[in-house]
Order: sequence, then C-alpha cells, then structure tokens
Amino acid sequence: MPPLSLVEQAEQLRDLARQFEALHARVRDVSYTPGTDALRRISPLLLKAQDLTATIVVRLGALDGSAYASVAGSRASLECLASVVIASSLAGNDLASALYANPYEGAPFPGYPADDEAVRTARHAEAIPRMTGHLADAAHQLDLCATGCHYVATGITRDLAAAQEHAKPVQRTPAAPPRPSASRTPPVRR
Repeated sequence: MPPLSLVEQAEQLRDLARQFEALHARVRDVSYTPGTDALRRISPLLLKAQDLTATIVVRLGALDGSAYASVAGSRASLECLASVVIASSLAGNDLASALYANPYEGAPFPGYPADDEAVRTARHAEAIPRMTGHLADAAHQLDLCATGCHYVATGITRDLAAAQEHAKPVQRTPAAPPRPSASRTPPVRR
C-alpha cells in the first residue's frame, strides 16, 4: 500500500476535527432523565469518543512515521496531536464519569428496603449536578480536540509550503556586462 500523502493526512485531520465538533455538539445538547434513560443517551457518546480516540492515535502514528517528521516545524504539530489524544481520552473519561454518577434503579441487596420516592428523588437531585459537570467537562475536552486537529492540519499545510519554498533552486539573473568606468583622471594623449 503506498504511503499516505501529507496533503491527505491534513484533510483526514480536518475531517476528524469536524467529527470532534459534531460530538461536542451532541454532548453539549444531550438531554436525559437520570437512570436508564441517561445510560441509553450517554453510552453512545462515550463509544464515539473512544472511537475518535483510537482514530487520533492512528493519525499520530501515521504522521510520526511519515516524511513529515523530518520537516522543520513538525515537532510542534506532533506534540499538539499527542495533546489531542489526551483531551480525547479525558473526554471519554468524563463521559464514563457521568455514567458512574448516574443513579441506577437496580434492586438493593436482599434484606434492604427498596427506595421510596423521596429517596429516589434525592438521589436524582444529587446526581444531576455531578453528571452535568462531567458532561460539560467532556464537551470542553472535545472542543479542544477539534481545535487541535484544525491546528495540526494547518501546520502540516504551512510546513509543507515552507519546505517546498526552501527547496526551490535559487535562480540567478545573468550579470550585466561591466560598464566602462568614468575615470577621474584625464585620458593620456600620445
């Protein structure tokens, strides 16, 4: 399989940025009721975040192993992409934390009384701010991911243009023939 061109890698990063932006919007706008509904609505967001994390790790490996790694300025882009891996992982962790904070409605251990409506309402009231905080943190991390992907895609394009400009041969214009100099001394007569 031929190596992926750097232009294609930049375009793939732009596409990945759009996917992070779409997930950011979904996380920011998710509506749920604590319990089973929250599990059904947040779980797909977590799975998508994990999928994007895996994809960004693959993109980082592809860039690190490509000719781009030898281009001046590429280190900053590679480090930025590594920070996107962290932010994407943190977004997944925040989504998982929202699921953990979710008050599930399972039955208690044998011998313990089932929750009455007041206890259930109190559990939900405690969970909602924690879940909302985790979802807000996840949305923030996903926004950082999108920004980082756009930054790296722009960096690749800029670095390649600079490398091509630097590699162009310098064209010299032919020197003009020397002109006779105007001497300050009068010409010698013979």
